[in-house]
Amino acid sequence: MTCQIFTDYDAFTESIREASMTMRLSALEMPKWTLQTVDVASLRLQKGFEGGGSIAEGATFSEGWTFYHQMSPVHTNGQVATRNEVFVAPPEGEFCIACQPMHEWTTVFIPTPVLFSTPQELHFAPSAKPMLLKPPPRVTRRFVSLVHRFLLAARQYPELLRSSAASSNFQEEIVTAARALFVKTPLVENRNFVRWYRLAKMTTELALFRPDMSRSISDLALQSGAAERTLRTAFQKCFGVSPIEYLRVRRLNQARQLLESACVGETSVTQIAFQLGFWDLGRFAKAYHQLFGKLPSETLRRSSRG
Repeated sequence: MTCQIFTDYDAFTESIREASMTMRLSALEMPKWTLQTVDVASLRLQKGFEGGGSIAEGATFSEGWTFYHQMSPVHTNGQVATRNEVFVAPPEGEFCIACQPMHEWTTVFIPTPVLFSTPQELHFAPSAKPMLLKPPPRVTRRFVSLVHRFLLAARQYPELLRSSAASSNFQEEIVTAARALFVKTPLVENRNFVRWYRLAKMTTELALFRPDMSRSISDLALQSGAAERTLRTAFQKCFGVSPIEYLRVRRLNQARQLLESACVGETSVTQIAFQLGFWDLGRFAKAYHQLFGKLPSETLRRSSRG
């Protein structure tokens, strides 16, 4: 059983194995991520906060269910979840979570045999889809409160995690609270999400594959074969931003990845900017600084120092 607290973006992205891609979405209002991760009994709890927005896409662990709650409204698989709702993804469930600036979130991972015990429940689990649970607010508050209180106690009293009795009792409480989220509440699955998400991903891949092509909404719609209105809806529902803004931020995140893996002397900021279709180096540097809190040249120098 371990308790870890991370305070930077790189540690955050490395620690969340569920996500195959995490992208910064909007300018930072605070320079640091904070993340607390606790493994207790057979569960994993996480609580994080960040001053800027982000988009996380990927699939959950194959061994169990992941419950996600955020204190402020968030786009989850094409739906807007409020603080009274919980997004849940079954084993290997695909997700797309778009968070706006200043977001605080909690996740709980529970292995399937721990969460479900009857043959009927275990039969239901493999066929379930990611969904938004809308229980009575008091049910959600109890679930989230249990997680927050345990994480606080784990920080104050490290010996808590070495107590098998305390850990077992907490697991029993949080599993009961998690099961209550499902009871007599609407299980809302967005049937349009898969269609929206595929259209958005196809459009993104086409645009990133051809950095020389125009990125106007009309040209993007023409390339993807979709109506402009449909394209706008797909990106807004999935990512909470317009197609143009998503692609702009995606290219800036690409630039960051390339700069982090490059070496001074072998490549330059100019080469990477031009490669990704940025022609105005001044605007590129300004947008990069607004998003990541540093200049492109600083990222390149840092990567070269190892």
